[in-house]
Amino acid sequence: SFTSQMTGAAFSTDVNALDKIHDMGGLELIMPGAFAEGGSCDSDAYADRTIVEFPLTGVSIDLPRLGGGTYSAMTFSEQIPGPTLRVTQGDVVKMTLTIPEGEPTPHGNDMHASQVSAVPTFGAVQPGTSKTYCYIAEAPGVYKYHCSGVNIAAMDQHVLQGMYGIAIVDPIDGYSKLVVEKTQVNANGDVTRDRQFHSGDTLEWQIQYNQMYLTDEGTYDATAMFAHQTTYTATNGQPFAYVPNEIHNLLNGHPGTNIFVAQPWNSMDLHQYQSQLLFTPTGVHNRIFVENHGNEPVYFHIVGEILDRITQA
Repeated sequence: SFTSQMTGAAFSTDVNALDKIHDMGGLELIMPGAFAEGGSCDSDAYADRTIVEFPLTGVSIDLPRLGGGTYSAMTFSEQIPGPTLRVTQGDVVKMTLTIPEGEPTPHGNDMHASQVSAVPTFGAVQPGTSKTYCYIAEAPGVYKYHCSGVNIAAMDQHVLQGMYGIAIVDPIDGYSKLVVEKTQVNANGDVTRDRQFHSGDTLEWQIQYNQMYLTDEGTYDATAMFAHQTTYTATNGQPFAYVPNEIHNLLNGHPGTNIFVAQPWNSMDLHQYQSQLLFTPTGVHNRIFVENHGNEPVYFHIVGEILDRITQA
């Protein structure tokens, strides 16, 4: 029996039916025919389409953590977030996941930009092996990919420890022009509507959020995760990733500013761990791809500005 989270009403299940399910070895979800493709790379539907190779390696490494020390990270290709997949609507993605020999656990790859059955496409890839699947990127947008939960225990640990990234599917005809309505004062002193036109060409940004749940030793803390006790919120893999680093302080005439209490990686001799501010010229149209990979909400906004167009996938 179970209790509905919406109504609080209790429902009962036929015990005999549960026994039959147990005798069959459980139930396997079969998706409707429209989404039942299995990720085969031999489909005739791929003929004459552009094929984009997207190789990833699933590997566990130790990375610096906020306040000093390291934490046990799980990564795609030794980076957090994983590499970004960028394709055009209608392209074929050929995804290959390799797990090195000696990796302590299998991994998988669940690609939200695809329309294929999770079983067996996103199943576990064992250490010392590789797995390839293909799909057509049919719908434009920005999508999450992450370590799969098909035949893999503790998917929450894999994802919250770093196994996530995004796939950007650009529209086949490109991005549409943008019309922004503002106001201006004409020669007679009247306030009038001012329409500003922007092309589909923009300065682009990728911002990916996730929550981290760590013990004092830097290992995954499942108890804290279930209790929603976040250790850090990471932006593009780093807590406080938008805080100025040593180079920013030097360029802005503030040498010697202490920025290392929260960010021990932010000196110039550790380039790979430096945070990055977002700089854009005045009057330039910007496109921002935002993805929240965690299990807590993120309230993204720009202070003193109104976003002209928002599309939520």
